[in-house]
Amino acid sequence: MPMQCDEALSFRSYGPAGHSHSHDHLQLVLPLHGALELEIDGRGGRLDALRGAVIVPGAVHAQAGNGQNRFLIVDCDSAMVGRSQLDHGRTRPFLAVSTAVRSLLGFVDMSVGTGDSVAPAVARHLLPLLLDSLFAEPARSAGDSVGLRRLCEQIRAAPGQDWPLARMAQVAGMGLTALHAVFKRQHGVTPGHWLQQQRLQWAQRQLAESGQSLAHIAQQAGFSDQSAFTRAMRRAHGITPGRYRRGFDA
Repeated sequence: MPMQCDEALSFRSYGPAGHSHSHDHLQLVLPLHGALELEIDGRGGRLDALRGAVIVPGAVHAQAGNGQNRFLIVDCDSAMVGRSQLDHGRTRPFLAVSTAVRSLLGFVDMSVGTGDSVAPAVARHLLPLLLDSLFAEPARSAGDSVGLRRLCEQIRAAPGQDWPLARMAQVAGMGLTALHAVFKRQHGVTPGHWLQQQRLQWAQRQLAESGQSLAHIAQQAGFSDQSAFTRAMRRAHGITPGRYRRGFDA
C-alpha cells in the first residue's frame, strides 16, 4: 500500500555504524547538517552539503555518521517518481542537491526545529515540491513570457557562453529594466544571480559525472578561471569543487 504524505518525512541522525538492510519503498536521504558515509548495493559515497542519495526498493544499504549530523528522510511509494528516475537511481544512487532543493531543505529545517518528524500539514505540501525539484524537468512558471522561457532554455542549454545583460535582454525581447523585474518576480533573484546558479548546477553535474579537470569544467561553465569557480562554489554552498568531486569518487 502506498505511503501517505503525513508518514513520509522524518529527520534522522546517524551514529558511527549501521547494519545493512533494505526496504520495499523508495527512500531519499537529503542533507541538512553534517556528513554521512553511505554504501548502496556496493557503491560507497559521502553525503555532505550538496549531495543526497536515492535508495530504490530492494537496494541493500548501510551507513555511518560522521560527527553531528541531521538528514531529512523521505520514504514514499516508488510510483511517485518516473521509471527513468528509478532506473537512474539503481545505477547512480548519489545525486547532486540543487539550489532549489537546498532552499526547500532549509525551509523545512527552520520550520520544524529540533523534532524528529514533519507535521502532516507541512509534509503534505512539501513532499510534492521535493519530488518535483529533485526529479522533474526545470519548472516553467505559467506567468513567464515566451521571451523569458526562450532565454532560460538557451542559458540552460549553454550556461558557459558569454551572457552579458544586453544579450539576455535581446534574447528575451525586453529592456534591461523589464528583464530585472521579471526575473525577480518569477525566480526571486537578479538575472546575473540566476545565470550563476545555472553555471554552478551545470558544473556540479560535470564534477559528479565526468573526469574532466577542474580548470576545464570552470572554463566550460563560464567562469574566468578555476579560482573564480572555487570562490563561487564556496560562496554559494560552503564547499570547494575538489571536495565535492571527492564525495562522488568515494
